[in-house]
Amino acid sequence: MSINTTDVTHQGQVITQYRKAKKWSQENLAEALRVDVRTVQRMEKQAMIKDINRRQLLIGLLGIPAALMELENELLHVQKSPLVLNNDRMSFFEDEMSTRWELYYTGGTLRAARGLDMWINEVTQLAQSSQGTAWHNRTLVLLTMSYQLQSCIARDTMDYEQAHRANHRAYRIAQELDDPELKASTLAREGITLIQQEKPAEAIKYLKGALKTIHYLGLPTLKAYTLQGLSEAYAKAQQAQDCWQSVRQLERILEQRGLTIERSNMRLSTTSVTAQKGINAVLLHDHRRALALMNKSLTTYDPALIRGRARLLSQKAEAYYGLGYIDETVTIAEEAITLARSIGANKTLARVRTLHTTLLESPWRKERSIARLGAVLSL
Repeated sequence: MSINTTDVTHQGQVITQYRKAKKWSQENLAEALRVDVRTVQRMEKQAMIKDINRRQLLIGLLGIPAALMELENELLHVQKSPLVLNNDRMSFFEDEMSTRWELYYTGGTLRAARGLDMWINEVTQLAQSSQGTAWHNRTLVLLTMSYQLQSCIARDTMDYEQAHRANHRAYRIAQELDDPELKASTLAREGITLIQQEKPAEAIKYLKGALKTIHYLGLPTLKAYTLQGLSEAYAKAQQAQDCWQSVRQLERILEQRGLTIERSNMRLSTTSVTAQKGINAVLLHDHRRALALMNKSLTTYDPALIRGRARLLSQKAEAYYGLGYIDETVTIAEEAITLARSIGANKTLARVRTLHTTLLESPWRKERSIARLGAVLSL
C-alpha cells in the first residue's frame, strides 16, 4: 500500500495512515505501545505528539520516516528503502530488545510478556524482507534473542512446552548465523528450564554443551551464568563436590571479568552468586549455611530485581523450615508470595505452595501461622 505524505503535517494523521498500511487496528498499536486504546485514539487526533520517546517508538513500530515526526535532528536519518527498513527503524528494534530484557529482569514476567507475540511477528517479517541485504544478520540476532526472551517468560509461567519450542527456534536461527555465543546462550537457557522441571541430569547435558560451545571464546558473563546453572543442577542431583567446584570456577571467571560486551542478556553479580550458593546449600540440606549466605546476599541484592528476590525469599523460607523455625518460615514465605504475585512469577508461587503442603504434613500442621499461609495462598 502506498502512503501519500505530501502536504501531511498532522502527526496523528500520519500515524493513522501508517497504522492502516500495516493493517493494524488501534488495539494492535495500543498493545505494541503498552498503552490503552483511548491513548491511541487521542494520539491520532493530535497534530503534534509531544513525547519524543513515543515518536521514536512509532518510527520503529510503523516505519514512519523520522522527518515526518520531526525527529530528523535527533536521529540519523537514512532514505527509506522499499523494505521499509532503515537505520531509524533498525536502531529502534535493537533498543526495544534491550528494553524488553531490562523489563523482564526488573518489571517481571507479566509486563515483559505484553505484546511479545506481536513483536516477534514484526521481527520475523523484518528478517524475511531483509534477506540479501546488509540488515539480515542483525534482524536474525534480534529474532533469536526474542525467542530466548519468550522461552524465559514461558519458563517463569511454567509453560514448559512453549519454553522448549522457543528455545528450539532460537537455536535453529543461531545455527543459521553460525554464532557460538547465541547457540551457547540458548543451550544455557534450555538447561535452566530443565532445572525448573526437576530434570537435573538433562540440564547438566545442555549446560555442559553450552560451555563446550564457547570454550575457546571470552564471554565471561555467559560462562559464569552457565556455571551458576550447572552448580544448581548438580545440587539438585545431590552431587555436592561438582556443585561447589562449578561455583569456584564461576567465581574465578567473575574476578577476571572486564568490560566485554555480550549480547546474551545474562545478569550476574557477586551478590547473585552468593544467593546461588545459598540456594545450592538449601538443595544440599545444609540449612544453616544456606541462611547465612542468603542473608548476606539480601543485604546488597538489587531491589529492582523483583523476580530473583522473590525466588530467593521462597528458598530462604525452605531453609528456615529445614531448621524447624516455623514462624520465620511462614513470614518469609508470605513476603515471597507478595513479590511473586506482583510480577507473575508462577514458579515461585508453586514453590511456596509445595512448602505449604509440606508444612501441612509436618508435626507443626496445627500452628495458626500455617493456616494463615494457606489463606494468603488462596487469595
